[in-house]
Amino acid sequence: MSAISITHKIALKPNNKHITYFKKAFGCARLAYNWGLAKWKENYQLGIKTNHLQLKKEFNALKKSQFNFVYEVTKYATQQPFIHLNLAFNKFFRDLKKGLVSYPKFKKKREFQGSFYIGGDQIKIIQTANIDYLKIPNLPPIKLTEKLRFQGKINNATITQKGDHFYASISCDIDESEYKRTHKLQESHNKLGIDIGIKSFVSLSNGLNIYAPKPLDKLTRKLVRISRQLSKKIHPKTKGDKTKKSNNYLKHSKKLTHLHEKIANIRLDFLHKLTSSLIRHSNSFCLESLKVKNMFKNHRLAKSLSDVSMSVFNTLLEYKAKYSNKEILRADTYYPSSKTCSNCQKVKQDLKLKDRIYQCLECGFELDRDINAAINLLKHLVGRVTAEFTPMDLTALLNDLSNNRLTTSKVELGIQQKSQIERIL
Repeated sequence: MSAISITHKIALKPNNKHITYFKKAFGCARLAYNWGLAKWKENYQLGIKTNHLQLKKEFNALKKSQFNFVYEVTKYATQQPFIHLNLAFNKFFRDLKKGLVSYPKFKKKREFQGSFYIGGDQIKIIQTANIDYLKIPNLPPIKLTEKLRFQGKINNATITQKGDHFYASISCDIDESEYKRTHKLQESHNKLGIDIGIKSFVSLSNGLNIYAPKPLDKLTRKLVRISRQLSKKIHPKTKGDKTKKSNNYLKHSKKLTHLHEKIANIRLDFLHKLTSSLIRHSNSFCLESLKVKNMFKNHRLAKSLSDVSMSVFNTLLEYKAKYSNKEILRADTYYPSSKTCSNCQKVKQDLKLKDRIYQCLECGFELDRDINAAINLLKHLVGRVTAEFTPMDLTALLNDLSNNRLTTSKVELGIQQKSQIERIL
């Protein structure tokens, strides 16, 4: 395994001097990005070809005379935004080929949000017995709420603000031995078919359903309530409206930001725990290739899909599988895993979304719809002899999920279903 680039996000405990510096750096990063975007648009209208390197050079030439205040913060605060702008335009041109429009937008100043980048040459971690500190030039050491998990070369860090909280995402290069030291890896030859569903978050070919965290429903209702309250407070209603934001508006805005952060943290914590457990107990995974954007067009599915964060689940599973030398296989987008009988392979064309139990009219086979789809994915993609997912393996996975407080239910597979899974495996 070659060097792995891995990031550890750690909450900071900044003092007022640190916060003032962060706010200045946020503003400088936003200024550089918006200046670059405006100049790019201007050059395009004049028929002048440009790129982010030319824009950065031009900005550096005039910042001493026009934007002298940027020298109060790290040089990276005004350099990295041009790289981000280039990535945004690359995405725009890629999306155009797909018939999509995603033209880069100007960044707005937000009360409780912001970020800036720092290169590894300007970062130092000061380690003591109990506490680590982050050292940035021209600032006192910043206390970290936990010790840096990885020992390796520090590439960079990104300082972000969400609500009242500040974070440092520290990127490190580590080797294979360091990765094994910090991750619980174990030998496994098991294979799993995984169906991402609506009623349960994922259904596995071994008969296990795993559910999204219950607090999300309650917090989402609270989010709607606070959003309505916020809209009634005094604030600018339209662009150009000079109405000052009231104190009540700012107070509710902070509440809303905190709630968004809490919901995002619960989702991400759940997804990290779930994907780590699956990686520990299986060697290969068989999933569908889903077009998530098309699925969001169905308003009945959109809420459930946003709750389960399908794309984030796929991203986490893919990078953890790559780092752990595990395999991910994908069925074709149009493979009818839900409509196919996992017993006789007959396709049931009239299957509806509300039908939660798959009933085959050909052979009389009945099974939970999502478990049936997961078995089909395993059968569709695994055409070789592999180890069986034994009761002992299943118990170990259930214990791992339980230790991480993840809600599960088990669909008991009958003799008929068990025998067909054994034939697949």
